[in-house]
Amino acid sequence: MKLRLTGLINRRSFFSSIGLITTISVILLMLIPSNHLRAQGNREATYSFDFRGEELHEVLETIAREAEIDMVYDPDLVEGITVYQRINQESVPTLLGTILSDTSLDFLILSTGTIVIVKKVQEKAVYGSYFGKVVGSQTGRPLPGATVMLADASGGTSTNSSGSFALNKLLTGSYDIIFSYIGYEPVSKTITIRPGEQLREEVVLKPKPVDFAPIVVTEHKPQVVYAADRQSADPTGRWAPAGRMQDAIRSLTLFQGVQYGLPLTDLHLQGGQPGEHRIRLDGVPVYNPHSFGQMFSAFSPYALGSVELHKAGFGAKEGSQTAGLIDLTHDIGGMGDKSFMAQADPLSVNLRGDYRIGKNDSEEGSSFNIMGAARFNYWDLFQEPGLQQTLTEWDDLDPLITNLIIDSETDAALYEPREHTSRVRFHDLHLATRYDIDNYKTLSSSLYVGSNLVSTDLLRQAPVDEPSPRYLYARDEYRWNNVMGQVSYTQLVSSRLDLNTQVSYSSNRLRHRYLIGTSDSPGLPNLGLNSESVFASFLDAGALNLVPNQRNANNIQHLIFRTDGTYSFSPRFSMTAGARMDYVESRVDLSDLFYLATFTDQQSTLYSSFLNGSWRPGEYWEITAGNRLTYSSSIGRVYPEPRASVQVDRPDAKLGYWSLRISGGLYRQFINQYQITNPGPTSLVPSFTVWSHAGTAKVPEAWHLSGSLMLEPDEQTGINFEWFYKWQPTAYIVSYDNLLQGSDIARSGFSAFAESTEKKTYGVGLRINRSMAASRLKVMAGYDYSVARVTMDSQFGREVPVPWNQPHRIQFRTLWRVTPVFSTVLKWESVFSRTWAFRQSYYNYLLYEGAGQFGEYDFQSPENDRLSPFHQLDLSFIYRPEVSFMDLELRADLINVLDRRNTIDWSLQPNESGGYDIKKRTMPGLNPSLSIRMGF
Repeated sequence: MKLRLTGLINRRSFFSSIGLITTISVILLMLIPSNHLRAQGNREATYSFDFRGEELHEVLETIAREAEIDMVYDPDLVEGITVYQRINQESVPTLLGTILSDTSLDFLILSTGTIVIVKKVQEKAVYGSYFGKVVGSQTGRPLPGATVMLADASGGTSTNSSGSFALNKLLTGSYDIIFSYIGYEPVSKTITIRPGEQLREEVVLKPKPVDFAPIVVTEHKPQVVYAADRQSADPTGRWAPAGRMQDAIRSLTLFQGVQYGLPLTDLHLQGGQPGEHRIRLDGVPVYNPHSFGQMFSAFSPYALGSVELHKAGFGAKEGSQTAGLIDLTHDIGGMGDKSFMAQADPLSVNLRGDYRIGKNDSEEGSSFNIMGAARFNYWDLFQEPGLQQTLTEWDDLDPLITNLIIDSETDAALYEPREHTSRVRFHDLHLATRYDIDNYKTLSSSLYVGSNLVSTDLLRQAPVDEPSPRYLYARDEYRWNNVMGQVSYTQLVSSRLDLNTQVSYSSNRLRHRYLIGTSDSPGLPNLGLNSESVFASFLDAGALNLVPNQRNANNIQHLIFRTDGTYSFSPRFSMTAGARMDYVESRVDLSDLFYLATFTDQQSTLYSSFLNGSWRPGEYWEITAGNRLTYSSSIGRVYPEPRASVQVDRPDAKLGYWSLRISGGLYRQFINQYQITNPGPTSLVPSFTVWSHAGTAKVPEAWHLSGSLMLEPDEQTGINFEWFYKWQPTAYIVSYDNLLQGSDIARSGFSAFAESTEKKTYGVGLRINRSMAASRLKVMAGYDYSVARVTMDSQFGREVPVPWNQPHRIQFRTLWRVTPVFSTVLKWESVFSRTWAFRQSYYNYLLYEGAGQFGEYDFQSPENDRLSPFHQLDLSFIYRPEVSFMDLELRADLINVLDRRNTIDWSLQPNESGGYDIKKRTMPGLNPSLSIRMGF
């Protein structure tokens, strides 16, 4: 830095005026052992060096040799000092000033031309600070996780959750600083730090055309601008995004390590149990965030602004979770100052409105932003044919389970379909506000309410010549309700410290009811009424044989108070610390049709804190280490969770740009989710979720070790590779032995439905991205391999593969911006080697309640029951014409273009010879859909 050199020259002038100090220094240097490097040279010539972790004595020897100068120094003075500097065409005094600037050493130039390395006599160097906030230009929204890097890689940081950053202890001088964030154009700024100055700025980044919204980011963020992330297609911004993800959560399967199991089940991260991860909205956990049987996300896609993935190896700040986290953020102001949007498709309607009062962009002053979004369906007015057919096919009676439950002389397999109805109702409401008191104080809040219902009714009739009962009916109904609210306050307190405080509440309520029974009502077939009336009359009929029905319920309420802050010590080192209190109430209630009656009701308080440090020891290196401590009131113990990561970036390597990150540590979990199999004879939803935080002697824990590599051989090609290994010496799974046979177990305790086990998972993932035709055509190809095994002693007596894993997964996607207003998206996915082919209830229910052997089939070796490969091709067309008075988008989606009937699972159907045949439950074929969106 130029001013660093000026400072050194001033100090040398100071030394020249005090000749006595110089004389004493030289005499002392001659009396003690020293290195005396002799040569003759020109100190005014310029030289270039790149030192990457060399010892200082080696650096001095190199400079003396290359510049052919005399240099004298005491070996003890330079002991243990490492140099990370890149110097380009600088004179000897300048380069020495740069190298010694961050040390306690200085240099003198004697009249003979000899350079002497000495201790600095000035008590303190002159420093300043640079801090502020990084926001988006259109929305004014803070950008958390944006990279702030000194151009010479001598230091840097990232913005916190409120978009604030701080670089402290900057030597006075000029600096080039680069700001970057995924989905925004990088900005380079030159700043000048004066002695004692605290320079504060709000840095504004302009959005660039992106492939899809909302933007998805991962914890591995490049420290420099990643060229594969640059958008070279039409820098004027005429190229519109290819649209918004219709389901932001399910679309995460495009990333390594994120998979969905069977339809109507939850996703899982890197081999973790479905739902073992945590989904947070604005930092608040939302439980069961899925609509009608987890077929898609319960969040309106137009309410979300960004999604951040935290997979294996996430940091201490993110919390206690053994699998991972998915962080969703409301999109406040993302569609303009004053705007309204409406979108409709055959299943639902989305509405959104935005309003802003006050300053725009980086103007000084206050502003207020509000965003409201709503989504609702209209199943009672129009039943989308593809979904209606799918629900009818999936809601099929299983004769094996029916015969176990109903005491009837007639085989359930003989009953023929008569009536079937499905009801699907869902809605979600979002309200988010942000009040910028000034550029560095923000008060924000958000509210989310979601409700959904899926219910199916099935009525079957026995042949005329069969004995009574003549009719068999079943009803399977699920209701989910979610509420989330939070208030946050963030403030950039000083040039070194920023604080973030939040109070939040979330609640989830599940109600599940299963009815099954028979009737001989002779008038029932001749009612001539619609299905709703048939079932209503059927339930009131006097000849009703009602089997005891199943009622399941689960409530969880979660109140959180947390505060955290980041303190910047220098451009190379900062620390983040926080404290948090969680108060949790959970309740599980299972009735006794399928499982033994179980009821648990717990309340507990968790107190936790964390401390995490980030250190940049050299050029493009970043090391983070931290620990999390949690005290559970129900257990009375403190649990540590140490974690660390190392990242190194090389922008000018022979292979091109690459970035490597390795992370890991210990992870615990204090609130657990359990997927309990629904053994009902129809069971449209294969499993329902219950949450419990019962105190146990063993808290679930996992050890993570993961690595990821980003490689960019050229500006059009990006390669992402990652691997992970997770060992869980203590994990919890549902115990069907306890649910079905554990009559001697306390039915009000945690062990009534859970048992401790061990689990291990590992895998690799590869994604190759290629841009062509000035980024108008983008291609992605990916492959994932994963292994996940769990010990199930009580059920199988051994270790088995987990039922939700997809061992081999191949993906291919193309995005082609044909014109500035028309785009096409093609997606292909294949999954191989899926096991546990039969319905989940066969392994978890029939294995205990039945003989375990049905003809040639048994359910004791799920790893040998393999489904056929899954293949699906989807094609979308997005048209956004230029209309002056509105933002119009027409979208056509052709799901499963090849009309493949991919198998979900198997069941057994009795045949005429007394044996059993496999019956396959399949996914629907081609499902076309058209949607329209209008924004004003």
